[in-house]
Amino acid sequence: MDQALYLYHSTVNADFALLTQPITTLNISHPESYALFQDSPVALIAQSLVDDGDAIPLNAFWSEGRKDIQTTTRSLDDLNAHGGEYVELLNAPLGWVFSNPMYSETDRLVPLSLIYSDSDKDSITSTFNAADVAALFNDDSVFRDTGSVIGWGKKGSCEMCNMATSETYPSAGGADCPTKCEEGKKCANAIYHVGADDEMQNTVGAENFLANMKLAGEVVTSFDSSVEPEFGTKVHVSFEYWCCYTDEELKTIKKVLDDWEWDPQDVTYDRAEVRIDNPNSDGTISHYSICIFLDEESNKRMMEYVGSIEAQIEAAGVKINNPREKQEPYHSTLAVVDGRNFPVEEALKKINKLIAPGTWTGTETKLTLTKPTW
Repeated sequence: MDQALYLYHSTVNADFALLTQPITTLNISHPESYALFQDSPVALIAQSLVDDGDAIPLNAFWSEGRKDIQTTTRSLDDLNAHGGEYVELLNAPLGWVFSNPMYSETDRLVPLSLIYSDSDKDSITSTFNAADVAALFNDDSVFRDTGSVIGWGKKGSCEMCNMATSETYPSAGGADCPTKCEEGKKCANAIYHVGADDEMQNTVGAENFLANMKLAGEVVTSFDSSVEPEFGTKVHVSFEYWCCYTDEELKTIKKVLDDWEWDPQDVTYDRAEVRIDNPNSDGTISHYSICIFLDEESNKRMMEYVGSIEAQIEAAGVKINNPREKQEPYHSTLAVVDGRNFPVEEALKKINKLIAPGTWTGTETKLTLTKPTW
């Protein structure tokens, strides 16, 4: 069973607190001053020890001198080695978090970051990185500009909960292919090159979409000019990812595609979200993709359409190793950023305010996807 984690804030104690229960029940100074910072859970964690060897306890401690609730995976002795005279706030852990993210067919995972404030003698444990915390205060001097990821929980439902691991993390075989391929096998894909295809780009819906992708890219570069957003001819929609096939199997797949009678698909987009794709070679995690996702109805139709092609591929004798419906929903990637120091939630908030969900292709027009290339 999962426990919901809520983020609270007290202006009286100048304190953030990440807890699973109302603070008014706790024995601390001014418990009534704590209010929910986000109305819905920022993350979910396991209520009891997860039997996979990768779970660590998440504890809450209180310092009367600092008026600080600290939620951490550190031990009480380790915490007090740095001062504060903290005491246990509860007689048991809040729950259990994963030390590392892993592949899951059902759950999206989020990093829990611990960031300190030297000026306020405070800390904030949340799903926000240091750049997003600075944006919350419109001041980069309150909290430190770096933090540390102390564990991973399941994605919450709060307003600022728009980032999580991808459906195919860690993409060990390549884009949207979760596991590493055996020797002699490789991955391939089919892509709608919206921005480079004369037929697809020359409609009102496409013109609106390409213009909005450019506007959204400008929001991204306003935070980090080194990021290179995808706009113009780079704009695309990946139709299918084929994971781990031999050359002969891929030849069969492509023969099915060559013979397929392609029907135009009219789609519209919902909103921008972020997916964490894969770890770096040194184990660190920084590859965050800002994506514009199709709305639910458009995505459902695309999944049904690709499903009919997958059925034809299997009829030709090639098993679909990773069905498209198990991969990321249909989307267009806007940009890849370093999620350790890029304000992902702040950028998403500005993008989704600038281009309202459902209006990416215009209010009355759609993007027509004609035929992918492979």
